[in-house]
Amino acid sequence: MTKSPSPLLDARVVLQRGDLSLDVEIVVERGETVAIMGPNGAGKTTLLYALLGWLPLQSGWVLLDNEIFEAPGQDQVTSTQDRNLGMVFQDGLLFPHLNVVENISFGAGKDADNHDLMERLDVLPLSEKYPAELSAGQTQRVALARTLAARPKMVFLDEPLASIDLTARIDARNSIRSALEQSLAGALLVTHDPTDAFALAQKVLVLEEGKVTQFGTPVQIRSQPKSRWVADLMGWNVFHGVGHGSSVTLADGTQLATSESDLSGETMVMISPSSVALFLERPGGSPRNSWLCRIQRVEHLDSLARISLSGPLDLYADITSDAADELDLTPGRDLWVSIKATEVRANTILGRRH
Repeated sequence: MTKSPSPLLDARVVLQRGDLSLDVEIVVERGETVAIMGPNGAGKTTLLYALLGWLPLQSGWVLLDNEIFEAPGQDQVTSTQDRNLGMVFQDGLLFPHLNVVENISFGAGKDADNHDLMERLDVLPLSEKYPAELSAGQTQRVALARTLAARPKMVFLDEPLASIDLTARIDARNSIRSALEQSLAGALLVTHDPTDAFALAQKVLVLEEGKVTQFGTPVQIRSQPKSRWVADLMGWNVFHGVGHGSSVTLADGTQLATSESDLSGETMVMISPSSVALFLERPGGSPRNSWLCRIQRVEHLDSLARISLSGPLDLYADITSDAADELDLTPGRDLWVSIKATEVRANTILGRRH
């Protein structure tokens, strides 16, 4: 168990569910939101269900606010209804025969004052409406209000924004963030969308095949991906080759210089698109990572331009839209590409050293 001073949630979940072997240790501080991300079948929802007490642990522990729900050697396991945890499902699961006010009051009691909570989540104007009259975004805000009205010590949200269109998603995201920030509860948020994770959470836990492959702040996840899945999600360039000391040789013979010194065997290389420098003429100084490439596509997103390049390496490069306009970057044009060795992240794949 963690030695950090009194976190809100301290848990290790070990269980087998079908082909999934789940072994996850997680700590959530008070007032903190942690997003759980990972590919389909990684065990994200299974983790929530185990923490709720819906699935039995094979080993591990669950402590919430210093209260032991499950632990080694403890015969009695705290039931789900006694764990003071709230759950918001993807479809909201509101009671269809109750209006919004009645739904929100259900867990907190009719005499509870939920006015401020309903105002933060922008559901006051919906007070007399029934679930069938609500949009997907409104349904999720009401579901969260109902959960928070019961004043749980922690809230679990399983893909709460997945069914909401992009326009309503921004408003729903802002409302949820405001409600979570003003609640004393901590939160675990399962999502496939990195925008939701980075906007709502202070930490992100990446789960792959039942194991934690990365845990850190959104900035750390974006700038230092630890797995192929995270790198692909963040739009990084990923290659595989054979490492020898400080260089990596790809299958076609292309060599990449790195700042590492002990690479050996099969190696994964990751390069941020923002680290790819573009030049109209061959750069001076004979940089080791430099190739002539051809522009395949230029895509603009707000103030950023993503350049797709083909050559010895097929790469993405991110530069400002203004810089792309100044360089007159158009498909079919040849450019020199340069990447500093210090910007090439290389890791020998464990178990495959030569």
